[in-house]
Amino acid sequence: MHVERLQRMVTMLRGLPEEKFDITNWDCGTAACAVGHACLNPIFNEQGLWLSDGMPAFQGDESWWAVERFFEIDSVQSGHLFYGPDYPNGDLTTAAEVADRIEAFIAGG
Repeated sequence: MHVERLQRMVTMLRGLPEEKFDITNWDCGTAACAVGHACLNPIFNEQGLWLSDGMPAFQGDESWWAVERFFEIDSVQSGHLFYGPDYPNGDLTTAAEVADRIEAFIAGG
């Protein structure tokens, strides 16, 4: 796992107004999920993560593969951290809930 990038994601999510967060969309133009916001973050952009045709892209990979390579996590971990149905509140999951889960994931090693 790339701890520094995950910690930066937590910081970004904690500063995000709730109306700008929607766990169901990479980027719908007004609100986005955690990964969608990461793809629009200038620091993550400098590190190679961005949106390509509305999907995350990193070093030739797109969608969940890009997310997994960028954060150095596997598919089970990416789903656990970023996929709405993996949360008790599903589509109503908040940015704070995602940030909390990422912090717990980091702490658990």
